[in-house]
Amino acid sequence: MIIIKLGGSAITDKTQDFTPMLEVIESAAAQISCIQEQVILVHGGGSYGHPLAKEFELHRGFKDKSQLKGVSQTRYAMTELNQLIVSHLIMKGVPAVAVQPSACFLCENKRIKRSFLDPVEKLLELQCVPVLYGDVVTDLEMGFCILSGDQIVSFLAEKVNPKKVIFGLNVDGLYTKDPKYEDAELIRDITFSDLNSISGGETGDVTKGMKGKLAEIMRMKGTEVNLINLLKDKTLIKAVTDEVEGTRIR
Repeated sequence: MIIIKLGGSAITDKTQDFTPMLEVIESAAAQISCIQEQVILVHGGGSYGHPLAKEFELHRGFKDKSQLKGVSQTRYAMTELNQLIVSHLIMKGVPAVAVQPSACFLCENKRIKRSFLDPVEKLLELQCVPVLYGDVVTDLEMGFCILSGDQIVSFLAEKVNPKKVIFGLNVDGLYTKDPKYEDAELIRDITFSDLNSISGGETGDVTKGMKGKLAEIMRMKGTEVNLINLLKDKTLIKAVTDEVEGTRIR
């Protein structure tokens, strides 16, 4: 079992709202079609989810009724992106099936409190590939919240005990500092115990960029985690076959 997360920054153009990176999505789908093991796929929102979530301040929870159209629009936008990814997987012969997170997760204070994963488990029994994504979900305390794809990955990793988890990014992996700086160095191998020494930089999105990702990765201690650049050729299938061109955390 392998869990793969396609980062929103890799599969969409975050400088232009609602703009997919079709070549990246097609490449990822082609690589996933070559994987022999069971796969659970999760993807981020990128330029489909984050602009709307930010505009309507959905990460703050329910404050007034003006936000409700934002909940509806964000969920619709994420469904559009999800269907785009699923369609590419189907074209590559992958039996991909969309799973709506807002229908199977309930949060409390932005953390998953309850889940209904029976459909996901049955899809895996049938040798299908469940495809989940970051979404707006109901929250017992806040009314609603943003449930990131990264949190879904860490939650699923605890439930299914995968062989490894692969995060497809728009950078080569984890760096000693923000990779925009010239003296930033790529970390090839790191242990979970040493992750605390790395300060992930925050970006403008509501899931706090790499800092939020590292917080979720820390919850997966005991499972190998790979961070790879999804924009580069065949990095995903290489990670599956243990030729990690990026960062290996274990």
